[in-house]
Amino acid sequence: MKVWIGIWFLMPALFGLDLDVAYLWRLARGQMGLMWRAEPIERVLKRRDLDPEQREKLELVQAIRAFARDSLGLGVSKQYATFADIGRGPVSWNLVACPKDRLEPLRWTYPVVGTVPYRGYFGREEAEAARDRYEAEGYDTHLRPVSAYSTLGWFPDPVLSTMLRYGEADLADVIIHELTHATVWIEADATFNESMASFVGETGALMWLQTRYGDDAPEVQRVLDERADRAVFRQFLHGVAAQLDSLYATDISFEEKLVEREKVFEEARRDFLRLPLKTDLYGHFPNWTLNNARLSLYRVYQARTDIFARVYDAVGWDLKVAIGIFEQCAQARDPVRWLENYLERSEK
Repeated sequence: MKVWIGIWFLMPALFGLDLDVAYLWRLARGQMGLMWRAEPIERVLKRRDLDPEQREKLELVQAIRAFARDSLGLGVSKQYATFADIGRGPVSWNLVACPKDRLEPLRWTYPVVGTVPYRGYFGREEAEAARDRYEAEGYDTHLRPVSAYSTLGWFPDPVLSTMLRYGEADLADVIIHELTHATVWIEADATFNESMASFVGETGALMWLQTRYGDDAPEVQRVLDERADRAVFRQFLHGVAAQLDSLYATDISFEEKLVEREKVFEEARRDFLRLPLKTDLYGHFPNWTLNNARLSLYRVYQARTDIFARVYDAVGWDLKVAIGIFEQCAQARDPVRWLENYLERSEK
């Protein structure tokens, strides 16, 4: 998952934006450090002392990358052709801040990327200090570690050592997700971008496993069960968010809203135990710190997956064709409306 960082941040004056130059410099310095450490995977694979597990995962990365290019039509360019060992990671930290009485995260504007509802930091101490500042100002916050990110194709993103800890399905998902960002990115619409990449990543990873092992393989069934659980959990959290939206729209006082939202959170923890889940994918949910920042972030990544699934269905479950259609809507003022119009035309 999924953060936007690039050396173009060094040139805010060219874009006429009021930006925190010191913050952008720290991002750029971190990015340059990764690029400095990265070396071609082909060279790494020639090392005789390379850890066998790392070798296996790097060869797997190469195969997934080729699959994303040839079978899905994603632009790979120089993405994930190099490797950077960053230790156990994470590579960075993502901060979300949200008012306590609204599911509307703060947004920051950056050159090229546009407006996004999260802020990235390479250093944990800096991220925690920023989190503490926003909490002192009265915001809900959610700070999470990031093990992979995309520069949207502007720079050759390396495979990070943190990514090699993923299982095969998750590794395929994250690589395809990030390559989707590098292929299609709509400025100032992070919800669309992240929802689209989440759909393509999940669907592409399943295709990879089916191609590699066959439709009836245990690896495929496990992913199908997890996808079913994601759908159930997505619907569950959308329900929780809808309850909060209704609560925050009432005329009761701010203090009363904070009291009532805790009741919503407690009810959500109880209701979760009754969900018909097949796997332990969300077994950690009862331990989540529930607040607006965490729920609003989930909305960003999962809000519109239905429209992408409908396009995928309309083109006969051909993900490569669907991605081509997603690329076409990138220039539209309202990409979701564009896709809706496409679906209406295809039904005639």
